[in-house]
Amino acid sequence: MAGDSAFSGRLPLGCQLCAKGGKMVLFISGICDAKCFYCPLSENRKMKDVLYADEMPISGIHGAIQEARMIDATGTGITGGDPLKYYERTSEYISGLKSEFGDKHHTHLYTITGSKEAIEAVARAGLDEIRFHPPEEIWHVMERSVFRDRVKWARDNNLSVGIEVPSLPDMLEETSKLIDFARKYDLDFINLNELEFSETNAGNLIGRGYTIKNDVESGATGSRDMAFNLVKENSDFAVHYCSASFKDGIQMRNRLKRRADNVALRTDVVTADGTIIRGIVEADDLDRVESILLSSGVPARYIHKNRARKRIELPPWILEDLKGLGLDVYEVEEYPTWDSIEVERVKIG
Repeated sequence: MAGDSAFSGRLPLGCQLCAKGGKMVLFISGICDAKCFYCPLSENRKMKDVLYADEMPISGIHGAIQEARMIDATGTGITGGDPLKYYERTSEYISGLKSEFGDKHHTHLYTITGSKEAIEAVARAGLDEIRFHPPEEIWHVMERSVFRDRVKWARDNNLSVGIEVPSLPDMLEETSKLIDFARKYDLDFINLNELEFSETNAGNLIGRGYTIKNDVESGATGSRDMAFNLVKENSDFAVHYCSASFKDGIQMRNRLKRRADNVALRTDVVTADGTIIRGIVEADDLDRVESILLSSGVPARYIHKNRARKRIELPPWILEDLKGLGLDVYEVEEYPTWDSIEVERVKIG
């Protein structure tokens, strides 16, 4: 139950790889025909036809391959929006990743739709696992819905098939029926994610009577408890509860550590959380700063000019020795992502 998550039965392979930080998240498009009230997508992605590999905007398969290499990815989780809205594009990316990394590169995707044509296309491209996301209005009547056919089409194409939905604390009966459907039709698993508040869905959640469970976590009150009870009650089936703290505290941290190991300079310090600590001097004239550092005895191997960011990067352990040089020296902690988001900055001297 690491990270306050829990499961019964066999944990889906896609989840196993995610837990290790080995799954790249490929955001194929923000376009989706569904209007889920709990959708947490940010404004810069929601209903926008944009592509991301993890946090990095991309414009083609080469960007996805680059990011996959940066985290030593063992697989890719494809999300949106709805990846089957543009299934031809999704198929091209699956094919490209499989071609580059081989069949062992595990791929799974999340979808709220799925025509027979779309499911067959992504299966031919090499998709390994499909996770259906039925709208909450039909959880209690799944046998009379198109998802019964979608499960069959996926099975006919040798895909691992599951359901993934949020744990909505006011929909216990409907969620139980959804699990019953998954068991009856021999699905491989059902994932229940903690319902989370975000900037874009908070109004909807509050309007429906949901409350945030405390001041430091984004989960909704009751979401965890209901999911935990359902895991216990369905010990004969693969039911997996994934908490917000697991996604942020374990899954993402492991992915960041994998990326940090590939992008960190030899003079950087990588923390246990996967962030990077380094020294920096920001300046327009980097050559002048380099000359000052060299003349003060800093070894050339310690000086890394980052012209794109207009700064020189240095080992954090030498910063105290740079006081008195007339330079603006900082120790910074940054994420190892493509945009190097800054966590903290401390001026030295």
